[in-house]
Amino acid sequence: MNLSRKIVLVIVSTFIALVFIVAATSDIILLHSFADLEKKVLRDNVSKVTNEIEESFPELEASAKNYTDRLRQGGAGQISRLKVDSLVAHRIDFIACYRADGVMVAAKAADFHGLRPLELTDDQRRTLGQAARYVIEQDGRKQWFGFVTLDGHVAQLALRPFEHGSVLVVGKYVDREELGRVSGLTGFQIDVRLVDDELPEDFSKARAELINGAESHAAAVDSSQIAGYALFRDIYDKPALLLKITEPRLIYKQGKASIIYIILALIISSAIFCAVMLFFIQGSVLKRLAALSSRVGDISRNRDISVRLDIRGEDELEELAGTINSMLDSLESAEQSLKESEERYRSLFERAPDAILVIGLEGEEAGKVVAANQAAAEQHGYSVEEICDKSIFDLNAPLTNAAAPDMIKEISAGAWITNEAWHVRKDGTQFPIEIHAGPVRIKGRNYILGFDRDITSRKLAEETDRIYLEQIRNLNNELARQAVELELANRELETFNYSVSHDLRGPLTRISGYCQLMLEEDSGVDPQARTYLTRIYESSCWLDEMIDAMLKLTQLVRSEFSQEPADLSAICQEQLDSLIHADPGRSVELTVAPGIAVLGDKSLLKILMANLISNAWKYSSRTAQARIEFGVMTDGPAPVYFVRDNGTGFDMKDVDRLFRVFTRLHDPTQFSGSGIGLATAQRIVSRHGGRIWAEGNVGRGATFFFTLAPDVRPVEM
Repeated sequence: MNLSRKIVLVIVSTFIALVFIVAATSDIILLHSFADLEKKVLRDNVSKVTNEIEESFPELEASAKNYTDRLRQGGAGQISRLKVDSLVAHRIDFIACYRADGVMVAAKAADFHGLRPLELTDDQRRTLGQAARYVIEQDGRKQWFGFVTLDGHVAQLALRPFEHGSVLVVGKYVDREELGRVSGLTGFQIDVRLVDDELPEDFSKARAELINGAESHAAAVDSSQIAGYALFRDIYDKPALLLKITEPRLIYKQGKASIIYIILALIISSAIFCAVMLFFIQGSVLKRLAALSSRVGDISRNRDISVRLDIRGEDELEELAGTINSMLDSLESAEQSLKESEERYRSLFERAPDAILVIGLEGEEAGKVVAANQAAAEQHGYSVEEICDKSIFDLNAPLTNAAAPDMIKEISAGAWITNEAWHVRKDGTQFPIEIHAGPVRIKGRNYILGFDRDITSRKLAEETDRIYLEQIRNLNNELARQAVELELANRELETFNYSVSHDLRGPLTRISGYCQLMLEEDSGVDPQARTYLTRIYESSCWLDEMIDAMLKLTQLVRSEFSQEPADLSAICQEQLDSLIHADPGRSVELTVAPGIAVLGDKSLLKILMANLISNAWKYSSRTAQARIEFGVMTDGPAPVYFVRDNGTGFDMKDVDRLFRVFTRLHDPTQFSGSGIGLATAQRIVSRHGGRIWAEGNVGRGATFFFTLAPDVRPVEM
């Protein structure tokens, strides 16, 4: 099927689908709207008929009032003497009077349509009496009106209070004549059925819906008629009468006719539109498209991509022709690029520094070297022509030939492999190579493309590295042995420290004790001897302190290290509070930066801050307006924490002596101490991976800076 027929088929199919959619939409929407309108009009007509029937109640009420006024003078007995003409004049079928106990006093009946007298049956009298008694029980002074069923006939009643609590009942039957009168006034076909009778199906459906509370009911009888239904309730407010009116479906028929006109108009306009579109497409598109197709076919058959299309017109066909011309330009350029690429790859193949071999996998070429570059020929000591006459098994060493079938099988399965192998040169010498080979397909045949690299130098380097690694392994073993020996030496040193400290404590304790006893005695001791004893006692106490400090320093170095979040600000404040409590009379200006949090060993950090804060507190004790500050600087790669005071300070030429064990820069008589506090601080900082340093001036105070590892940052607590 050519394009013209396809376009015609698409347009006609679209037209048919459009007509079908419009028809279905019209049937669903328009006919539904006409049906709703029809039912609404029908409900209005039902209301007109019911209103016309119910308009008889005011007439009955007027007749009841008229008779009540006339009978009050002569009593209820006059009812029996009434003539038929009186009932005919009032358009009523009967009149009766009942006492308060429901007993009939008098009654008169007639067929006012036929102008003939009638008698009320006993059932009719009892039914009317029940209605009168019901009215009296409800409210004997109120006028009532409504429907009641009398021997299978529906009657309209008007009940009016009379003398001594009695009730006057006036009524007429809703009979054929009455319905004919209403039908003549309204112009509708009317049918009335009792609710309790056996009803046709349409009446039964209407009764069920109306009893459930619907105001009216409408249903189509057939395609030409529609019926509406209404329910009348009796004087007891119970369903009594079903009314049905039937009328032609004029609105629905008009709606169907309108839809048919619309569809016909759509068919005609669509047919015209299709014809115009086909004429336009044939002239403006299909002919030009056929010419374009013919031109492209000529190019394809002649395989001449230098020819260009010439389609005029400012539309999509011109753009298509331009696109095809651009594609032809691209093809021509690609063909030229392909030729250049082939030349480049040929040059790359020939000049590649690594050996490249193409080996056959099928037929007579299986295992043969189909192509090789100059590097492959030189690597094996052949010319290119000579190596192309060889088989890959001729180039492999015997050990490699044993594994070659497995490698060829793996490559044939589609895998690229990288292996080490041994090849043989023309002179018979073997050399190691690294093979990277995989499958390629050239002109419908399968081959192996292999890249071979001479790895003799690498093998020599690997052997050299192996020797070096063996030497390094031996050195590591030696270092490990020395580390074990160092560990044993440290343990022996620690044992020696404990032993020396404990051995020294006994004599020191005795010396200091005897000196103290001699100093406390009042016996005559030479003043010079007392001076000597005092110095001996103080020196022994100092030596005891040194032993304690040395033990603490040893324990600090050997203690277990664990990292956890710590608040340096809180630790610093705690140390200051302790110092203030111990010396409450001293006035010092304290500044502690809040929220300085770090990661570290909390117990060691407490010792660190205790040494630095105590040091600042001690050396600022002789300053009139002493100041101590703790803070942090964050402008560098890692936070730098500091403790600053404005105390005695020190000379920067002695800064290297600050952190030595038992080294002091000030006279012990001026400032007490063991000379181990800053050494302890340095070891704690070192265990955290940081560093500590100090800056100071004599008489202007000192600042101690420290970090806690280069990569530590303040953390959230």
